Amino acid sequence: MRAKRAYMQPIAVIGSPNSTTTFTVDILETARDRALDHAWVTFEVVERFNGKAYRKRALCQLGGIVTRNRWHEDPVIRSVIKHQGALPALSGESDLTSAQLTALGVFLLEDDGRVRRRTTLSTPPPSGTPVFPATAEALQELVHTEPGIFYAGTSPGDGLPVPLTLRHFGGTDSGGFGEAVMLGIFGQTRSGKSILASQMLAGFAANPELGLLVLDPQGEFGRDRFAAGDHRVDFSIKRLLTSLRQSRKVTVTSTDEVALEGAEAFTETLRRAGFFENLGFKGANKEREASERLAGLLAELTDSAGKRRPIHDLRGADMPLLVKDLARFADVIYASRPGTTPGEGQRAQDVLARFQLDETRLKRVWATALTAFRTDSGRTPLSQVIERVLTNREVVVLSFSQEGSHDAVPYFLLNEILTRLRQVIHRSFNSGQQANALVVLDEAHLFAGEHASESSDGTRTRTLLAQSVRMTGKYGVGWMFVTQTLHDFDKTILRQLQVKVFGQGFKLGADREFVETELGKEGFARYCSLPDPKRTGRYTFMFTGPIVALGSLATPMVLQGFRSSDDLMRANPHCFTP
Repeated sequence: MRAKRAYMQPIAVIGSPNSTTTFTVDILETARDRALDHAWVTFEVVERFNGKAYRKRALCQLGGIVTRNRWHEDPVIRSVIKHQGALPALSGESDLTSAQLTALGVFLLEDDGRVRRRTTLSTPPPSGTPVFPATAEALQELVHTEPGIFYAGTSPGDGLPVPLTLRHFGGTDSGGFGEAVMLGIFGQTRSGKSILASQMLAGFAANPELGLLVLDPQGEFGRDRFAAGDHRVDFSIKRLLTSLRQSRKVTVTSTDEVALEGAEAFTETLRRAGFFENLGFKGANKEREASERLAGLLAELTDSAGKRRPIHDLRGADMPLLVKDLARFADVIYASRPGTTPGEGQRAQDVLARFQLDETRLKRVWATALTAFRTDSGRTPLSQVIERVLTNREVVVLSFSQEGSHDAVPYFLLNEILTRLRQVIHRSFNSGQQANALVVLDEAHLFAGEHASESSDGTRTRTLLAQSVRMTGKYGVGWMFVTQTLHDFDKTILRQLQVKVFGQGFKLGADREFVETELGKEGFARYCSLPDPKRTGRYTFMFTGPIVALGSLATPMVLQGFRSSDDLMRANPHCFTP
């Protein structure tokens, strides 16, 4: 950029009024025909402190472009224009175009023009300061010394590549963030949020130190199908990850291939199969109480050596003894008279009678439920799958969709995954290992939105998610939530997200209030001007947070995603093989 600056012509000059973060500029006549909205520009100033001069370069984004002609605003002249049309030498020739610059970042320069570090402006720039269009080389010069640079899209104004900082969560001395990062990608259906998530996953996967676990409730990542039916885009997460310079293999598995482990997951499987209802526990609440009681009993089962027995080691002989205890418990939850002794009341006798009459079928239900927990059939224990991500830094897509299920949202499966995840993290930490992984939850509104609170299962899932986000961050496990909703999304989780990415669909109602609060009035006005992807086929987002590589002032940044895997790989030759 230093070599080209002498030949580059300015497109505007700083006008008035100005602050240290926003500036008014007057567009030069030679640049009036350029595409300016959302374009990136730079200017340089020299500030003096304690007798020493400091050279600074500001990177800004153009917006709020207004053209005015004082003659066309005069009522007398307007009456002439009404009859005559355009006025020679006045219409067009006397137009004045102004715009607003919003600072994305300010960089302190060495004497030879090299970037030393990020900084801020101490005083507003003087009027008349020339403003130059940014170039790809100029942007690379600003961020070339930073680790984890990944170009996930372009600027919609001028098509310049937009760099993000996608690092692993290890120490800063090894090129990491030094802490886990929590991200949220928000956008309504067909806003391109899954495509953007896949691009960012590729950027994070370029760090071989980082393990990736994708929780895929609808199979979109597992089937590797993004924007199905839209032939304007072409993405494959498997192709992206295997094409990295340090190739990453993607393991796609489903809960049908994984051995579940928790007592609560087992009793929930029994409940769904009607086990407790057939024993006489009628109604959802009574079934839930019986299920929780049985889960507690299973957690207390031990072998001859006093060691806790896992669910996959349950035997057929265990069931009659457990049912007998459930019968005693029935007298407690159905007690109609004070003083009823558990096990001697009518309810206990009824449960035992039902078991004897239907023992063969209940044993079959029990055995069928156990198949999802046994490892002798080739299933891999869920804890081992999670360990491969946390310890071996593998990339795993875990699909837990339940096709044909009467319950469209498999809360109990996510509960099981979250429980095992937390156990493995604790075990690794206690053994002296620091985790370094990113967990991605697609369609997160199903589990952390308002709908989840309509059932006790969903309420527990929402609580577990919020607890997991708060707990896992300090152990080096970050989260990325991909969701369609904002206003009813769990507020505890939202407060933990350092990075928020907003796609289309939040310009009205309660969502609007949240986005406007996050982006500020100027940022929200820019958000409202983003093009509709349904019409243009281009997916545009606004980013906030520490992954914005060019930002040092917390200013929202606009990014337009690439249309294909090839475009993404061409923009990141330092990450992908040619």
